[in-house]
Amino acid sequence: VNAKVCAVIDPVRDVDLYLDEAEALGCKITHSLETHVHNDFVSGSRELAARVGATVCASGAGGLIFQHRSLREGDVIDVGEVKLEAMATPGHTPEHVSYLVTDTSRDGGPHALFSGGALLVGGVARSDLLGKDVAPFLGRHFHQTIRTKLSELSDDVAVYPTHGGGSFCLATPSGSGATTTTIGQERGNNAFFQAKTEDEFLELALSDLPPIPAYYSRMAAINTRGPRILGALPEVYPLSPNEVWVRIQRDSSAIDLRKPEAFAKGHVPRSYSVPFGDSAGTWVGWLVEPDKPVIFIADDDPAVRKEMVRQLIRVGYDIFDGYLDGGMDSWTQTRLPVASLDAMTAEELYAKLEGSSDIVPLDVRFGYEWRTERIPGAVNIELGNLTKDHDKLSREASYAAICAAGVRASTAASILKREGFKDVTLMLGGTNAWKEAGYPLEHGES
Repeated sequence: VNAKVCAVIDPVRDVDLYLDEAEALGCKITHSLETHVHNDFVSGSRELAARVGATVCASGAGGLIFQHRSLREGDVIDVGEVKLEAMATPGHTPEHVSYLVTDTSRDGGPHALFSGGALLVGGVARSDLLGKDVAPFLGRHFHQTIRTKLSELSDDVAVYPTHGGGSFCLATPSGSGATTTTIGQERGNNAFFQAKTEDEFLELALSDLPPIPAYYSRMAAINTRGPRILGALPEVYPLSPNEVWVRIQRDSSAIDLRKPEAFAKGHVPRSYSVPFGDSAGTWVGWLVEPDKPVIFIADDDPAVRKEMVRQLIRVGYDIFDGYLDGGMDSWTQTRLPVASLDAMTAEELYAKLEGSSDIVPLDVRFGYEWRTERIPGAVNIELGNLTKDHDKLSREASYAAICAAGVRASTAASILKREGFKDVTLMLGGTNAWKEAGYPLEHGES
């Protein structure tokens, strides 16, 4: 900051976030550094190069085909008084590098590590994103990265990972909510750091992984060739109910961002229920092809629409038809078709299961969640697999869509309705409400 220059590491595509921060600090962004070719989001490095002339720096082994500085082990990037040294840290991906930071205005050093996916708070990033066949190979490299590189760093070195808790890039089912750590904290608390043998590390790294979001398969190619330059955050414009109806008939995808209860009461036919939240863009990326124009259906909140545009451009969506002007109120007033969805509470589902109902609890949580605890008799198809695995379900059966709190279940119910399932009910509150009511649970494998 003293030199009025700065660098960004692993930027997302909506780079106005960094430009605004740099302006507030009185800094110029001179460099954009990549730790690896990302599989989970579209990089903003090329956008920063186009907008402010930042030099893109990335591993020479990454194969980027747009202009950048190609790095090898030991190369140093000078940003004012700060030196960032490229350190090869393969494991999450083959070309992965981390950046060891020394602030020359301070004594000692190195002072920090921008670790990308090589070291996270309480974990590491997964090694299977390039395929199950190469995962053990990368896992062995990962073990060596930690044993011969990261473990040699001082305990007081601050660590700034790219991935945080909740990311599907984590090699653990769930992560800490913390976003920074130190080498000392990870040496003492991180099971991957403490793994003594290669086999022990591989067991940790390759067991019980969540599914890979469908859009991940598109990200590496986009990031290698360089994403399209946006120039600014895309705008979305209001559409009348009739315009929305026509565009849906032409194959646009309607994304309903309202809460599950509101979706159940009434929604645009064939719309996806993706309740707004931090993971909404991930689920859209799982469900909708990127060449399909997107229409938002939500309460009249410009901030929600803007945040959804951010989330979607980060996962490769560039085509926005607009949003339903006036929300569902305007839709119903126009007398266009309205679909609805039955919903029930935990108490109502319990009564049905105890009675003569043949309703089947369909649990769409991750497999590890289902194995930990579930409603008795629940079958498990993870939400991310439901679009391709719904044919495993009988169209003659009655299903209650269930997750932890009702959000993923709402998405699941909307998928089944789109696929023509007639008897689908949304359980509100999910397994959390079931447990709070004191109802019995099953555990382990079925």
